[in-house]
Amino acid sequence: MNNKESINSKKMEQRSQEYYNSLALKLEQMGRAANDERGVSHIQYIVDSLRRGDIEGAKADCFNQSDKFDSIHEIKEVIKKELFGENEKNPWSLFEK
Repeated sequence: MNNKESINSKKMEQRSQEYYNSLALKLEQMGRAANDERGVSHIQYIVDSLRRGDIEGAKADCFNQSDKFDSIHEIKEVIKKELFGENEKNPWSLFEK
């Protein structure tokens, strides 16, 4: 791990549960907006993990459900930016240039 990755990793670790609860609420609201107020089940898995403080579980949920994000690009971008570090591998990194 290079120095930039190390700093980025430490930043991610310092995020509080309050931050992740806020992210969970944002994702939940975006999921409802994207699906006529019914929510999106694969987003709810991530939301539930975030609220439990299971950040690694939320990331695993993203990898497990990554193929379902094509129609909800805005939510995918929020997840990439807010849940994964700048240089951290995310479910969609293989498809990016």
